[in-house]
Amino acid sequence: MENKKIGLTTGLASYIIWGLLPIYWGLLHIVPAMNTLSYRIVWSMATMIIVITVQHDWRTLITTIKDLFAAKKLRWIVMASFLISINWFIYIYMVGHHQATEASLGYYIMPLMNIVVAVLFLHESLSRNKLIAISLALIGVIILTIQSGSLPLNTLLMAASFCLYGLIKKQVPLPATMSLTLETLFVFPIAAIYLIWFAPGSIFAYTSSVTTLLIFSGVITVIPLLLFAVATKNLDFITLSFIQYLNPTMQLLVAVLLLHEAFDVHKLIVFAFIWAGIIIFAIGSIRSYRQSQNFSK
Repeated sequence: MENKKIGLTTGLASYIIWGLLPIYWGLLHIVPAMNTLSYRIVWSMATMIIVITVQHDWRTLITTIKDLFAAKKLRWIVMASFLISINWFIYIYMVGHHQATEASLGYYIMPLMNIVVAVLFLHESLSRNKLIAISLALIGVIILTIQSGSLPLNTLLMAASFCLYGLIKKQVPLPATMSLTLETLFVFPIAAIYLIWFAPGSIFAYTSSVTTLLIFSGVITVIPLLLFAVATKNLDFITLSFIQYLNPTMQLLVAVLLLHEAFDVHKLIVFAFIWAGIIIFAIGSIRSYRQSQNFSK
């Protein structure tokens, strides 16, 4: 019972932080998205160096790299680092360009996109509930495409990048600290070179408040990921499945109520289809989970 309480507390904390991040990135709208991403990577690396040092995990990190290299799995971690960087860039760009509503839509679509990936790459069966859920989500995307006059590429790319990132993580499971350190390590040189050679001005060229936000972007990235790692170890599948929707729901509320983004009838219809798909998906997940629990007994 105590473990579940810890898991629920850390899980809710991680999703609340993620849900409020549109406010954080919105405050950095004057900084180009690529600059913000690069600073986020650099300061995340600095944060993970501190974490690894405090936990005395440098030897474990070196051993992990050697084991991954020997197993020819290091390239997958490199790919995962680029996928999560793409996801971060698109999200920062969308929030900075007043598209936080569309960004939240991407995180609603992502669990349903995971089903498609599981069927295509992991050869999992596609139940009737999952098929209906995917169909409803697809209808929502089609409506959004017709309404806007173009395919919502940013929304779909953001969902797809994180979806494929999750697929790699499933194939190469690592402790959260090791995983985040390695993923940051592989893109750190690119971010550093970009900031040195291509980014206009330095971090101190901005106001003191913006500079402070950029410096703490690493901490705000690392904390929810570490909290979520604790949650996954102490919570059951059903609880995790439900609280994951707290993130995009909060993002949507922040976009509409605090960032004052428009939420017209067309967007309401789109979200209605996505929400309907998620409800059907959740019901199917609950039934499958209960059946597996009864079977194990």
